[in-house]
Amino acid sequence: MKNDNTSLESWEQVIRKFLQEKQKSEEEVYIKNEIKRVQPLYHETEYFGEEEIVNIFDSKKYKKDKQETALAFQQRRAKNLLLKTPESLNRFQLLKKYVTFQKQIHRKYNPVNWLSKNCANASSVSFATHVIKLTHSKIDSPSIFDEIHEIKDGFVTTSSLKHKAIDGAVAGNQFAPIFQFLELQLNGMKLAEKLTKDNDLLVPFLPPDDEVKEDLLNKWIAGFKQSLNSGNPATHSLAKQTYFPIKGTDKKYHLLCNVVSSSMAHAIYNKVFDDAQKPIKMAYEKQKYNSEILTIYPKRSHLNVTASNHSNASQLNGKRGGKLHLFSAQPPIWQSQLKPPVNRRSLFDDLYNDTIRTEMDYLRDFLLRFKRLDLSIKDPKRFRHLERWVNNIIDEFLFYVGTIQNLPSGWSEQSPIRLKKAHQYLLDPYREDESFQTALQSMDWQKVIRDDFAAWMNRRLRGKDNQFTPKAEHTRLWKKLLEQPLREHAEQIKLETSYEKGDQL
Repeated sequence: MKNDNTSLESWEQVIRKFLQEKQKSEEEVYIKNEIKRVQPLYHETEYFGEEEIVNIFDSKKYKKDKQETALAFQQRRAKNLLLKTPESLNRFQLLKKYVTFQKQIHRKYNPVNWLSKNCANASSVSFATHVIKLTHSKIDSPSIFDEIHEIKDGFVTTSSLKHKAIDGAVAGNQFAPIFQFLELQLNGMKLAEKLTKDNDLLVPFLPPDDEVKEDLLNKWIAGFKQSLNSGNPATHSLAKQTYFPIKGTDKKYHLLCNVVSSSMAHAIYNKVFDDAQKPIKMAYEKQKYNSEILTIYPKRSHLNVTASNHSNASQLNGKRGGKLHLFSAQPPIWQSQLKPPVNRRSLFDDLYNDTIRTEMDYLRDFLLRFKRLDLSIKDPKRFRHLERWVNNIIDEFLFYVGTIQNLPSGWSEQSPIRLKKAHQYLLDPYREDESFQTALQSMDWQKVIRDDFAAWMNRRLRGKDNQFTPKAEHTRLWKKLLEQPLREHAEQIKLETSYEKGDQL
């Protein structure tokens, strides 16, 4: 249920709206189930041979109007069905049953009745940062509300969170409405917090009988405040426990009970599935430009912590779909100190990493399936795949070039050096040597880079098994795809060099 109370001015309005929405939701479900129940009876009549009646049972063809509420839509379905009913269906009984149900839920969601009943069950709801049921759904020990504000360097805890999401732990999903009630907000304050400060908050809902007012109000307040008291900490036989040795003692341990931080799990969930990232990711997948930064979490995994009804463990767990998202804790791969390729004939001799290997494997498999290049590129969809893989390889190539360019300039002056001149112009563009700079500006060294790139691509794609044989059209395509990114990279270097010299841009 959406908690949009921005247009409401008082807690009385917020609470009445909550109860009304609950009543409407329950009535909507009732009508929907009744329509489903009577469908076989209409099926026996072959829906009277009328397409309009058939469509009422088809959710793809019979849809809610934009301005129509969910309840009004179900009422319209039921009304249209009752215009023509099978003989085995008693229209009067159906209407009588519906009226009886309406009276029942009206009594159920009458503020006095609802508050009186649910305040007694508020002890089955607790607000928590660490939910014990996330370890095992049958654990009935109290959850934990971490109110510690101390932050220790080197440790990520719930105290590290700037905006801590508070979870609702419930003894069973039947108590979820109580949590939703206490989660109601007005002007940035939650109802649970407001109840601790204002004992007169529920006065507008008291019955006119003066004799019961005070006792009933105290009962409501005391009952709902039980949700804020999680009770004494206690472990459980199904909880995870760790024996931690105490230093300097013999066979003595601290018994640690590891409880999942739902607040931390939700912070991770919101980060991974950030709505602001959706248009950026969509642009990336469609190879469209977007000025924002795309954040990717590689090798992410998840742990299923509940079965089908995820809210049984906690309310936030329901929003997360019953999953705890895990990041890779693998140690970083050792990388040797970056050195310029002075002893190499070609810069491509050192150019290979896991990303390039993966993209090459995809590209090679693709080309082997479509032996002739024209079979690969005539289909726009196939060509987009091919283009994406090559562009990813080019990105890695230019990233490597950028890392070498960031080394102290002038390294290509050392003698002896085997590296091609054209490769020196690309990798050491800031070298303070007039003849070197003149040659860099006058020579068509980019053609040499494109030729060598294409040759390197073909060698890698040919593979040790020589199953793939590059053709002239492959070579031309690799050169063409590198041409613009390489030119833009060179122009950026030229601009930076001119700026450092104080030239007018």
